[in-house]
Amino acid sequence: MSSTTGECLCGQIKISIAKEVLDGDGKICLCHCKSCRQATGSIASTNIIVPESTVKITGQPKIYHHSKTDSGKTVQSAFCDNCGSPIYSSTPSLPGAWIVKMGLFDDIPKPSMEVYCKSRLSWNKPIDGAKQFDAMPTQ
Repeated sequence: MSSTTGECLCGQIKISIAKEVLDGDGKICLCHCKSCRQATGSIASTNIIVPESTVKITGQPKIYHHSKTDSGKTVQSAFCDNCGSPIYSSTPSLPGAWIVKMGLFDDIPKPSMEVYCKSRLSWNKPIDGAKQFDAMPTQ
């Protein structure tokens, strides 16, 4: 089984996801929520939502817990404690899944959906062909 690999800015944390997951059930999405903007220092976060069991991490990310969500549920954010690169997030709203940050990888496929579009900056236009959601879809 081949995989796609990525790493944080300093290379201390390496991550791999099976290519079959990227090509199959993985959902690549652009998230416009304020938490993602703050965590990435950007206008949105490009992510893939995958089963935790399909991700391999080398190195030990630091974990930060926060509850700046619409639901008030705590989100766990993993990042490199050396360079600060975000690695993944997890939330009780998506049990058993990780929201892996695609900026760690060289090849980033076009997102098929955008979430928290209600928080999108007014000048940031939707991606052509991507499904648009005002919150995180349940399916």
